[in-house]
Amino acid sequence: MTNDQKLATIKTILEDGGDVPSDEKLTTYLDVAGSEILAWIYHLVGGVPTGVSDVPAKYDQTHIYAVIAGYTHAGAEGQSVHIENGVHRHFSYNDMLGYIHDNVLPIVRVGAIG
Repeated sequence: MTNDQKLATIKTILEDGGDVPSDEKLTTYLDVAGSEILAWIYHLVGGVPTGVSDVPAKYDQTHIYAVIAGYTHAGAEGQSVHIENGVHRHFSYNDMLGYIHDNVLPIVRVGAIG
């Protein structure tokens, strides 16, 4: 799935909530989430290999929902509950990074590296 397809999907999902953020803002979220997904996948094996820049297809949906989690959580960073004017909002994840870390499996190696 291309980033343009992911962007269109995100905009469609967020449309139900009223105002849709700009393409520039959502593209920034996509870029940040994509970088974190790759960093998390490879963090136990020495970092992202040279030449790897695309999120693996199996994580396309995770990429999309990480952006949605990050965007909808803006302004309430680090909170698991937000109460304002009697309205209670409960968040499953503290932020976009928490969503990624809970839904992306890192690659691991057994034995000596060398």
